[in-house]
Amino acid sequence: MNIIIEALALAVLFLLRLGVPIAITAAIVWGLRRLDARWQAEAEAQRATRAVLDGLAPAAAVTSPLAAARPCWEYNHCPPEKRQHCPACALTDIPCWMARLRAEGKLPGRCYGCALFRTRPDAQPAVT
Repeated sequence: MNIIIEALALAVLFLLRLGVPIAITAAIVWGLRRLDARWQAEAEAQRATRAVLDGLAPAAAVTSPLAAARPCWEYNHCPPEKRQHCPACALTDIPCWMARLRAEGKLPGRCYGCALFRTRPDAQPAVT
């Protein structure tokens, strides 16, 4: 009976010895992939903003079809007090995420999960 308990304890400790580092490594990889996706989305948003600012693409080329149907403050149910200070309400000729990127220099965390940002078409510079 002692041999079975010792063998079981040895197997559990061996699995812990391998499993815990593998789980920690997997968690780090998952976090880094999320961080990379966020950085890639922000870089793409900055490229799209630059294309619109340089006149290479119209603002409509980077606007989500959802945003064309409804403004972001209606989509996100923003109160009127918040709308007074929001750059997206002041700059209605460009997408809301682009207005926030221009005003704040980076995309807020809410934008990455927002359907208006995730469903935007890829910015295609106009061929001249």
